[in-house]
Amino acid sequence: MREEIKKEFVRHFGKTAEAVYAEAPGRTNLIGEHIDYQGGHVLPVAVERVIGAWAVRRSDRCLRLYSLTYQQLFQGKLEELTYQRQYPWVNYILGVVEQLMKREIVSFGFDLAVGGNVPVASGLSSSAALEVCIASLLLRMAGTELPPLEVVRLARRAENEFVGVNCGIMDQFSSYLCRKGHALLLNCATLKNRQVPLQLGQYCFLLVNTLKERSLLSSFYNQRVEQVNAALATIQKKKPEVRYLAELNVKELEGFRDCLNSVIFRRALHVVRENERVLKAVDFLQAGQVREFGELLYASHESLRDLYEISCDELDFIVDFSRRSSAVAGARLTGGGFGGCCLVLLKKEAVKDFQDSLKQNYLQRFQREPEFIEVETADGVYYRGNNRRT
Repeated sequence: MREEIKKEFVRHFGKTAEAVYAEAPGRTNLIGEHIDYQGGHVLPVAVERVIGAWAVRRSDRCLRLYSLTYQQLFQGKLEELTYQRQYPWVNYILGVVEQLMKREIVSFGFDLAVGGNVPVASGLSSSAALEVCIASLLLRMAGTELPPLEVVRLARRAENEFVGVNCGIMDQFSSYLCRKGHALLLNCATLKNRQVPLQLGQYCFLLVNTLKERSLLSSFYNQRVEQVNAALATIQKKKPEVRYLAELNVKELEGFRDCLNSVIFRRALHVVRENERVLKAVDFLQAGQVREFGELLYASHESLRDLYEISCDELDFIVDFSRRSSAVAGARLTGGGFGGCCLVLLKKEAVKDFQDSLKQNYLQRFQREPEFIEVETADGVYYRGNNRRT
């Protein structure tokens, strides 16, 4: 991937001597979906799929950006950082540039070529990987460093403020600070985190990409954020000390049922129950209880389907198919929902048979084959040496 991007960089910009390279991995969340923006616990892993970029500083304040994925060339200036409807991928880069300009870290133009093998709109957070990649790259080009949490926050603000997606902090945190062979238990309220060794024994994770077209901005993602924020605002009128829904347990939430309409209550109930599932999941993983961990994945999917209502026919089909296989311990949608990927926990020896059988049944039902991605965990940017290595 690195050399492929470099080749396109040379083809478009013809400079290599002073070019700098950085890359950031995608992520999949094992459990803890749609609760990071309500202070919940999440359990993501970084995966061996990356977004990478080569860039070189310019002597002026012009930007020339090329995407291998979209085969598009964008040209602009630092003084004209406006939302680009014709180049959606550019906005993630411009958002990071804007954040670094506010800190007076970036005041230079640059030529850049970006590409990668994180599938777009798949639930692997290609957007966060792009943001973290660009932040790391520009910090190196500027010859400076920021504390890890500041890089993470900066990348998230780029997506919230410039792109307009009200995402939580999990995706950027994962791409920057996950460790290979571990899941990252992150408290999104306090940002306290720790690495949890993955003890899966004879099991492994497989991602099944539905290949259903979707967009977070057009798939009610922001609407779900608004709904849980509305639930929190109502609860705070009676209990102002509550900062996030994830601070409540189910019994406490039930006490506010009469104050919330049925839809808003269901959204809040998902947040509270999902947060509890994450903490149980960590206990099961540490004890090597893989089948019990898998049952939590199924429960998470049911909650996302019935309470949060972000599943779709394709995702439900994959989970139902997985339940019929004795080799599968658990499955659920992962990511924003409405398409993207399903995470399946199954025995290593059964991966090929499972893929072949699911492919045939999925094709018959949806007239297209799914894409399979075997999950190999990876280090985040901080541990890859793009900024430093410990």
